Amino acid sequence: MKGLLECDGGKGVIYAVNPSLKVIIAFAAGMSAFAVKSISGALFIALFTIAAAYFSGLGKKAVSTALLIAKISILFFVIQLLCVRRGNPILNLGFFSITDAGLYYAVMMALKLIAASLPLVLVLSATKRSDLANSLVYNLHIPFKYAFALTTTLNFIPGLASEMAQVMEAQKARGVDFEIKNPIKKAALIVPLCLPLMLSCVRRTENSAIAAQLRGFELRGRGSAYKKYPLGMKDAIAVLACAVVLSAAFIL
Repeated sequence: MKGLLECDGGKGVIYAVNPSLKVIIAFAAGMSAFAVKSISGALFIALFTIAAAYFSGLGKKAVSTALLIAKISILFFVIQLLCVRRGNPILNLGFFSITDAGLYYAVMMALKLIAASLPLVLVLSATKRSDLANSLVYNLHIPFKYAFALTTTLNFIPGLASEMAQVMEAQKARGVDFEIKNPIKKAALIVPLCLPLMLSCVRRTENSAIAAQLRGFELRGRGSAYKKYPLGMKDAIAVLACAVVLSAAFIL
């Protein structure tokens, strides 16, 4: 999906929180989504995340991301549905049978994947990479080289997705049909395009490394950033709201 992890800037609940704290909250929400033992708990975390995204101007992206993750989780849904044998049978398919317990755990697994992935995707979509790297160094005392590696990797994802889209558009202009429904034939058309993209990624990595060294990469530290990232009242409110929501998810 185009623009999945790109930060366009904006104002709202998610944008206002300290970058490091946002990542910690997203990680806590993701772990809690996998830890809850009910469908209602996972659904509550997902709906609250979408609501927070809506009030931050990211409502459309949250819904699109949830639908994308739902498509990805179809395989896990089917595996869970067919592999769980306990419970009362609701449909017999010869060798396989679908039970009420299998259906319950399949739905819960799909919801957990959505609830666990949404917070981190939205946080990364509402945080500039430079602010994230500097905040990790300033607030969490993470060495700059590790923060730089993390944010550089995140920058490559939308960049590569954009380049892939451009290459596919160029191939379409030459008569290549990527709209075929056969997944095997479609994969056969896409796989040859991966090699030039990998070479482009290696070239971009080398250019970024050279540029970083010329700018004094080895000398960067906690005091090098011109912008500070202190924790304030809005951050305390965000932590409190997260604690209340996650506690309610475990109760449901």
